[in-house]
Amino acid sequence: MCTGSWEHIGMTDRKGSRLRGTESFEAVASALFAPLRVTDPGPQGFEAVVDHAVIGPVVVARIQAAAATVTRDNRSITSSDVEWMHFTLHHHGPVTAAQDDRTTAVRPGELFACDNTRPYRLVGVDPSDMTVLCVPRASLGKHANSISRRTALPIATQGGIGRLLGHALSAAGEDLPRQRVSRTYLADALTALLLAAFADTTPERASVASDLADRIRAYALAQLGDPRLSAERVAHRHHISVRYLHALFKGGDLTFAAWVRHERLLRIRRDLLDPASADTSTATIAARWGVHDTKHLGRSLKHEFGESVSDLRRRQRD
Repeated sequence: MCTGSWEHIGMTDRKGSRLRGTESFEAVASALFAPLRVTDPGPQGFEAVVDHAVIGPVVVARIQAAAATVTRDNRSITSSDVEWMHFTLHHHGPVTAAQDDRTTAVRPGELFACDNTRPYRLVGVDPSDMTVLCVPRASLGKHANSISRRTALPIATQGGIGRLLGHALSAAGEDLPRQRVSRTYLADALTALLLAAFADTTPERASVASDLADRIRAYALAQLGDPRLSAERVAHRHHISVRYLHALFKGGDLTFAAWVRHERLLRIRRDLLDPASADTSTATIAARWGVHDTKHLGRSLKHEFGESVSDLRRRQRD
């Protein structure tokens, strides 16, 4: 299936670590992004070149690789992972991105996001060339959740802000400033360009309702460990009615209460899978995320993720 040529994408001209075999590439990619799996369609030997640079709180990597499938699944995700948003600028080769029930064939010149707190898959059937910018979710502030809802949806970088971002990403690792403060400013500039590129409008003209919904989500995520978190308390905190709060979430996939429940279950599941929590009781883990009545926790986890508490604990030990 690997029908492209290395020379076509300039593989022989790149400076960086040449990796042979999917195991070596998997180890490097997992260290850069988060634990993941790499499979090779074969039968030809897998090769890749990976350059990367740390720019303040972000990491930028240029990856040129043979045909392969990169998968971050539920088994790979633990509570000890750094919570990154991955922004990938695709330069060459057919690549398919899949996350959150969305699957998109990404074309050269397009940018797409993946959230490493949830499973995703990237499939390349020929040699590909891409630049990946990893940004901590915390650096995206209130915009992290709105971008997270648009994973695997490519945006063009041929014009406007997208073109500026494309140029910046392509050159980000080639001539970095030496001073740490300068790199921090560069990281801030790249992050600002990302936010502008993913916004439907400029920040100044963004929808007030959308902005408020994002602020509410950010606030609620910070309060997940508080069992008193409720629609009434959130509405009061943001000086709106409960009815208006529900209206803000009406266009989404989940109601406010269902969304809070899902986010809590997601974190409980991650902690139950984390080997570091092997000696921590399920009740303690659940209480950490605001759930003090564990009577129906196993049933809820089974319904949400297809695995009960005992299933998750068993996987943790394996």
